[in-house]
Order: sequence, then structure tokens, then C-alpha cells
Amino acid sequence: MNPPRPNRLARNLKIMRNKSGTYYYYKMPDGKLESLGKNIGDAVAVDAATALNIALTDKDSLVNRITKRAEELRTYNPSNPPMSQVLDEYKQTLLTALENKKQAKNTVSIKLGKLVEYMEMWSKIRVQDMRTFDLNNLLKTKTPHAQQKHAPLMREIFRYAINAGYCDINPADQLKAQEPDARIRQRHTWDGYCKIYKVAPDWLKRAMDIGLYSLQRRSDLTEIQIARDIDIQTRSIRVLQRKTRNYKAPVHLNIKMGGPLWLAVHSAITSPTHCPYLIHCRPERRDRRDIAAKPHPFAVLPDYLTKHFKKYRDLSGAYDHLEPKQRPSFHDIRALGIMLYFKAGHPKEYIMALAGHATVEMTDHYIDGHEASKPLQVAAGLDISKIDMNDINWKDHRLPTELVKLMDEEG
Repeated sequence: MNPPRPNRLARNLKIMRNKSGTYYYYKMPDGKLESLGKNIGDAVAVDAATALNIALTDKDSLVNRITKRAEELRTYNPSNPPMSQVLDEYKQTLLTALENKKQAKNTVSIKLGKLVEYMEMWSKIRVQDMRTFDLNNLLKTKTPHAQQKHAPLMREIFRYAINAGYCDINPADQLKAQEPDARIRQRHTWDGYCKIYKVAPDWLKRAMDIGLYSLQRRSDLTEIQIARDIDIQTRSIRVLQRKTRNYKAPVHLNIKMGGPLWLAVHSAITSPTHCPYLIHCRPERRDRRDIAAKPHPFAVLPDYLTKHFKKYRDLSGAYDHLEPKQRPSFHDIRALGIMLYFKAGHPKEYIMALAGHATVEMTDHYIDGHEASKPLQVAAGLDISKIDMNDINWKDHRLPTELVKLMDEEG
């Protein structure tokens, strides 16, 4: 048998020629050769190999793509377009609203993120073929908190479709988002915070104070690096909020530190435990797996922070009158800080800007200078001495709705 000649006709086609005839084979994805026949002719073998290449590849052929596009154009109905067109048009209304400052930048970014998900699921379905069933199937995959965001957006999209004349019925009107579970954990009181603080180790005290005065989440606190994010000269901290990193407009803050926050940060910077991360500690025991999971042996991960706060919370006896599931966590320090800022007389816009829930316009009063810049310049100037703790009803905060939502926000 002669060796096979190089095949320049079709990918994966193998031709074997000998005295008894010409044999044609196709090389399958697993490497095995499948016979296409004997003496069928090169042209027939090439056609067969080409067809197999198209059938067995994940990528669509150019011919198929053109054919599908032609079919879509042939059956296109301008009064009943595919959802891809509706979603694209609705997206433009969002961007226009943002440009005209009728919707906040963060709100628009969150909605745009959800549109990407909808496009992947429904792009080829015609708008009049969308059913409540289809929408509810997606809704059921979300947490109750997420459902509270998705259902109104879906109603808004189909209201746009109705106004555009694409459909007469809003399939999202019948959607019912689940109510989030009633809050189980109670909030911190100042007395409870102080009792925990009294028994906590120094590294945890610093973490508590930095969280209280900066209003940042534990995941953001544990990622702050001293050399990269702390400016000692201006006494400021740069924070790129982890929760927003996938948004089109991530929340990037530059926090100007007031006295109490600076004391906690300075204490961390000058601690005898040398570590590039602001929140750090020398662990009681060093496990190889723990060390491998951390960016530095002395860095503190979010779960470690939560676990050790819980340990000293219970050791302090601050909330012994509550069931374990009702006792506030490290995350709830953020809610305590929000309330204390409000009780100290800071306006809600100031607090929302510091927490990362504000538009550029809302932060204008707290920017050094008059031009909005990135990162947003905000201030953490809480002064506990200005608050009469006895004047606070710890069970009835009576805060603006926007701040209550911030306090109830999931970690």
C-alpha cells in the first residue's frame, strides 16, 4: 500500500490509493478513521468530508449563517419583531434617560446587566409569543431579593413594547415576586458594639472601627492594600466596591478620613504584624490550605472576619438575650454606622455617597473642588461625641427609606 498523499481538498479527508483501488476515510474528532467508501471519486469524498466538518463542529458555517439570516429577513414582521430588537430599543431608552439625567447611573448599569441575561434567553422569540410562563421560569431561579428587581424591569420592558405597538398585552403584569424573608437578625446597638469591642483583639477592633466609620462591606475592607489604596498625605482610602465590579459603571470611591477612621487605619498601618493588607492578623494556627487560599499569610478573608467577630460577640455576652440566629453579625456594623451618621446630623445624600449608592450629582457637595472626578471623592467624618446615645430608640430608627434599604442590603 502506498503512503497517503497529502490531502489539500477537504479537512479531515484521508485518501489511500493502492493497486486494488482508492479508499476514502474521514478522521473523526476522537482520531478514529471512518470509511467513506472505495472508488467513490475525489469530488464525492470532498463533499462528504465538508458536510461532516460542518455537522461535527461547534461553529456554524458561513453558508448556514447566511441561510439563517436570509430566513429571518424573509419571515421578519415589523409589528411583531424578535425580543432582540425590543431589548435593543429599550436599552436605548435607558441610555437616553441616563443622558438626560432622569435615571441614576448605577440604576441604569444594573438594568443593562439584566438585559444581557434576557437577550441570551429570549433574543429569537417574537415579542407577541412571550408568555408569563417564560418570564416566571427565569424569575423562579432568582432569590426573593433579586425577584423584587427583575419583575418591575420585565413589566417596564413590555410596557415599552406596548407603547411601540408591538403587542397589546403585558405578560409581566401577572408576575408576582416573592417577598424577601422577614429579617431574622437584629441590629446592633451602641452598647452591644462597645461590649464586643472591649473583648475583641486589636486586629478585630481595627476592622470594626474601619467598617463602622467607612460604611464599606467586609469584602471591600479585606481587599484594601496599604501601599496601593491608602494615601497617608491626604488621609484617604481608595475603594473599588467588589459588588459593583461587573457593572458598566463600577463604584470607585476615594474616602477622605475623619479623625476616628484615621486613628483606626493608622493603627493598622503601624501594627507590629507586617502585612500589605490593611485588615490583617497573625493567625492562631497556620494551616497549609488556609495559607494557600490567602493572598498573604497574615491577610484576613471575609469568612474569617465573620467567624471571629461571631466568636467575640458571643464571648462578650452583648446579645445573650437573643437567639443565636437573631444576633447581629459583622455585616450589620455597616447598618449601625449608617444610623449613627444620620443621628449625628449628616444628610442622607452624604451617607449614600459614602456607602457607594449615589449619583455623581449627589456627591457634588462632598467633592474637593467643584468638578466630579473618578474615583468619587467622599468623606467619612462621623464624630460619635456629637450623638446622644440615650436619645436613640434602638428598636425604632425612623430613618429615610433610602437609608433603611441600605441597612437591609445583603452583604
